[in-house]
Order: sequence, then C-alpha cells, then structure tokens
Amino acid sequence: MKVLQLIDSLRLGGAEKMSVSYANALAERIEGSYLCSTRLEGFLKEELENNVDYLFLNKKSSLDKNAILKLKDFIKNHNIDLVQAHGSSYFIACLVKMIWPNFKLVWHVHNGASEKMEFFELKALKFLSRFFDGIITVNISLSNWAKENLNCENVIDLPNFVLNDFSNSVGDLILKGEVDAFKIICVANLRPEKDYTNLIAAFKEFSKNKNVSLHIIGNDLDSTYTKRILEELKNSEMTKKMFYYGSKRNVNLILKQADLGVISSRSEGLPVALLEYGLAGLCVVSTDVGQCKNVIKNNGLIVTKEDHIALSKAFNAYYANSELAKSDASKFHNDIIENYSPGAVVSRIIAFYNTIIITN
Repeated sequence: MKVLQLIDSLRLGGAEKMSVSYANALAERIEGSYLCSTRLEGFLKEELENNVDYLFLNKKSSLDKNAILKLKDFIKNHNIDLVQAHGSSYFIACLVKMIWPNFKLVWHVHNGASEKMEFFELKALKFLSRFFDGIITVNISLSNWAKENLNCENVIDLPNFVLNDFSNSVGDLILKGEVDAFKIICVANLRPEKDYTNLIAAFKEFSKNKNVSLHIIGNDLDSTYTKRILEELKNSEMTKKMFYYGSKRNVNLILKQADLGVISSRSEGLPVALLEYGLAGLCVVSTDVGQCKNVIKNNGLIVTKEDHIALSKAFNAYYANSELAKSDASKFHNDIIENYSPGAVVSRIIAFYNTIIITN
C-alpha cells in the first residue's frame, strides 16, 4: 500500500503537525509513505523521516494548472493508492481526481469550526465530497456533522496522536521573564477561534501580585485579528510578563520549561497542542470545546469557553497547589502515553485504508 499525506502548509499548526506524524508513523508499516505540501513549506519539513518521499507544489492559486498536473503526475508515477488530504487541501485533491481518478481520496477534517462553515463554503464542500472515498474526523460530533452534510457515508473518528519524545533537552529557545516564575504556555496560531482575547484577559486577572508569566507560540497570520492581539501584547502594562515568540522549531522541547499548558479556544476538534502538553509533563487547563474534555478526563481542569474569570481561577488552582499540579500532570502524561501514541491509532487507520481500497 502506498499513501500520500496532502497538506497546504508545513508551518506550525495542528493539521500540519498531524500530516507529518501520519507520514512518519506509516513509513515503517506500509510499502510507501509520501507527503506533499501544496502551498507553503516550513519548520515541520525538518521533522520528516528520511524514508518519507516529499513533494512541494508551490501552488500560486486555487486553480494553479501546473500544481494540479504536478500532483497528478506524482500520484500516477509513484502508483499511489490513497491520498489523505488534511484540511483545505481536499480542494486540489478533488481537482486531480477529476482528471486522474485512479486513486482513493480520504478527507481528514481536524477543525471543529468546520461545523460552522458559511453557506457557500459548505455548498462547495458538499459538491466536492462526492469525490471522497472516506472521511476521518477527530470526534463524534464532527463525524455526525460529516454524515449529515456531505456526500460520503464512509466516516470514521480517530484521535490525533503524538510521537513519544524521551529527550531531556530543552532546545535552543529559553523562555523569557523571571526564571522562577510560574510559566503558562499556549501553543496555537493567532486565529480568532483560539480566543487569545479571553486568554490575555484571564492572565491579567490571575497574575495580580504573582510571579507568573505567559508564553505564546504560534504563527503570525498577518490578519486584522493577529494585529490586534500583537498590539495588545505590545502595549500592555504587563509586557514583562507576557511574551510572544512566533512560530518555533522543537516546540516539544520548549514545553518542558513551562509549568502549565492552556487551550483557551472557543472552537476545536482535538488540538495536537493538548496532547503535546501531556507528553511534556505539564498540568493542563482547557475550555470545554471539541474533544478536550474527553482527552483530559479527570487529569486536568475544564472551564466554560469565553469566560476569562473561570479560566483565571483554574490557573490559580494549580498555582496555589503545587501537589495537585504535579499529580494531575503525572496522570495526564501517563494517559497520553497509553492512549495517544501512534500504535493503536495507526493500526486502525491502516484497517480503514484497506477497507476503502478493497471494497470501493
């Protein structure tokens, strides 16, 4: 079996991270594992294993003829059986399938906001979904949405996973601020659904008269929202406590310097950052979105979304009780190792591939 992971960018992001993780995890288990970035390269390219073949399309527009033909030729020449298109990359995959239908196409939807698509965007997706041979989602809610709204009945929900890292290194980046501060870290691109407004308000409330700091890692998407958040960080009276780093390599190593990992989103599927927090041994606080509550169980704190007071109180619960923080972090770490490592998930995805290839 030969499988191509398709993604629009290799910059820091959950879907982007998972495309690389799938390519790497499958490389030892199937005949051929491939990855193609359609539009942008980035740090995550460096994480690809040597036995994963790589293609970059350098796509300039949605209907870039050269990119479409280049992808078609790659699929044809490598006899690829199945393309797993992550996020918005399904669009070019469908265009290729229109002219070269000799492969199976699986759409992997990661984002909980997909359930709230604009009418015309959903209409276009519904039309193109007739080219899907299967759909992978990260939770039951997204699975039900896909079954109800799209023209593909072969839907499976699979959790994201993280590759184990037993290194004691902390990487090249040293977190800023007071060395002995209680450090909260958030790994998420600067998008509205990540609700940095809520996070910043919660941190300001929590940080009064405390030796604490907030560290934000994620892409600057050069949007109106991004500019507003960066301006707020720059002009805040708390510039010595709140720090933005942009997109960084080896995030898993940076996490080990922090004390608490936070998800402050108003919408999610299953954030890879949450799994990475657990793998790094952090206690976690998350808003009640997507699959977060089911992942955390009783091993962390869940609060209502868009409630900065509740988020602030959750931060304080761990700040004020180091034993609770240590205990929950240890339990969460062990649960992530047991339930969100590649083994079980990859065996299920291969079985799903086989069902599609054999029966469709």
